[in-house]
Amino acid sequence: MANESTAADIVALINNIYEGALLTAREQSVMVGLVKRFSGDGIASRVRTDYTGGTVATIAETTDMSAQTFTPVAGGTITIAQYGTQYFITDLRIASDYNNVMRDAANDLGQLLAVHVDTNLCGTAVFGNFTGGTVGTPGGTLTWAHFFQALTYLRSAFAPQPYRCVLRPEQWYYLANTIAAGQSVTNAPALQNELANRWFVGNAYGVDIYVDANIASGTAAVAGMFAQDAIAFDNRRPFRIEPQRDASRGGGGWELNATMVYGYGVWRPTYGVKMIGTSILPA
Repeated sequence: MANESTAADIVALINNIYEGALLTAREQSVMVGLVKRFSGDGIASRVRTDYTGGTVATIAETTDMSAQTFTPVAGGTITIAQYGTQYFITDLRIASDYNNVMRDAANDLGQLLAVHVDTNLCGTAVFGNFTGGTVGTPGGTLTWAHFFQALTYLRSAFAPQPYRCVLRPEQWYYLANTIAAGQSVTNAPALQNELANRWFVGNAYGVDIYVDANIASGTAAVAGMFAQDAIAFDNRRPFRIEPQRDASRGGGGWELNATMVYGYGVWRPTYGVKMIGTSILPA
């Protein structure tokens, strides 16, 4: 047969079929719900105060005790800053786009700032400044021995429970991969089932485990185990978008101005333990 009329003859003339656009793939916000939270107005820094503790002495029946000082001393400081990002969408783009570009842009701005907050809270500026101890080594893999060591450090520092452990997905892989029948007596069937059924978040030995891909990757990725008071998030003005019309730019369009005002940082450094291990998966 010859001279057939096929779709290939008009492929350059017909339009593609477009579906709804996909936003950039991003990690969900993990950290905000795990840390100590404050709120307020303005940009004044928030300062932690620590009390000096007294001592207890043995006293006789006739002892006249002397008062001890109970004085607050300034400790850690949380600095407040304003963060923002903007998209400008022209009138022609709005009129021509097959997607609801204003809606998609607003959603993307929200995700951008959510990731910004999460990345800051689990960054090396936070986890790397824990002083409760350090477990693991650069280039090495985190093990359950490191997990128990970190837990011991927190208990020894009188850090209040509950404890949270936040790891890179690859670091969690190395821990979870050892939970298999016959590995050791510590790997009870109940623990095997718990970690197998709840990959993203689980609890082992009283510690809530979370996986957060916003932790910086590398051969020496810094994760952490901590009590809630180890990290502070001070939200002075929540995320908001303010549209602003600009008729002179690009023939007219809308600015989408997204901002947040917040501060973050280590609050009680002795209540957190650095966990260092590779996030490189085996070949």
